[in-house]
Amino acid sequence: MVLANAKGGETVVIVALNTSRHLTERLYAMGLIPGASLKVVRASRSGEMILGCLDGRFALGRALTKQIEVS
Repeated sequence: MVLANAKGGETVVIVALNTSRHLTERLYAMGLIPGASLKVVRASRSGEMILGCLDGRFALGRALTKQIEVS
């Protein structure tokens, strides 16, 4: 399943990042690596998500959340 399909309150694990090399490197720098656990703090109907990872929170847009595979 892709991250865009996760619901608020769910905890998911990153399986793969289907992004460009540059974007993958940026996501790795943020701690978003395969095997990392993410908590979906809020998921809007338009697809933007607020996620919790480690001790931080950040927002990702729908286009990007469709490229992140999770389980």
